[in-house]
Amino acid sequence: MAASAAAAVIEVDSLHKSYGNAAHQVPVLRGISFSVRAGESIAIVGHSGSGKSTLLNILGCLDVPTSGSYRLDGEDVAGMSDAQLARLRNEKIGFVFQSFNLIPHLTLLENVELPLYYLGWPRQKRRARALQLIERVGMAHRTTHRPAQLSGGESQRTAIARALANDPALLLADEPTGNLDSQNGEQILALFEDLHKSGMTVVVVTHDPAIAEQQERRIRMHDGVLAGVDAVRN
Repeated sequence: MAASAAAAVIEVDSLHKSYGNAAHQVPVLRGISFSVRAGESIAIVGHSGSGKSTLLNILGCLDVPTSGSYRLDGEDVAGMSDAQLARLRNEKIGFVFQSFNLIPHLTLLENVELPLYYLGWPRQKRRARALQLIERVGMAHRTTHRPAQLSGGESQRTAIARALANDPALLLADEPTGNLDSQNGEQILALFEDLHKSGMTVVVVTHDPAIAEQQERRIRMHDGVLAGVDAVRN
């Protein structure tokens, strides 16, 4: 299905976020509005301090807006309890972080299985799903290794497999090539391209022009304001 005909996975309207107390509020996001349809790939770009990470945290249900609305895959996030937000994260969102965030004492296979454990999947079913995803990202030869035994590129591939475990409606990535050399960065770029071609909805926060140019649209942030939305490619 073409992105233009697909339902919206993300609907953000007049989103504001401030930190501080009643006496002193520091605005970080100021009236952000945009939508992302199923199957789209979006880059969020802007200088440090522009509000990119705060926006990503809200999109990932790790933080909540001060005002405005956010609907994720048709669900209104506003007013949800911590438990409800945790459920939404587990069921709807896959995360890929710059620092990988793998559990050091777990094997590669166990790291990828972890989201399915929290979803209550039986051991045999979650193991089969994890092995399928590990094969997809080219890491089948490293299933018993722990994070300390993996290179940066291998760790990021593992993190991507883990992010896909729950078949998320939305894949969020925060500077996914930031800690990688150019060769590994290119391999991760190619993997994201394959995920998008398979129909995955992808939102990437990045300083890397190569990643931004790979996406269909670019959301430009400046001092907490939406500075523009550009079509990068068809």
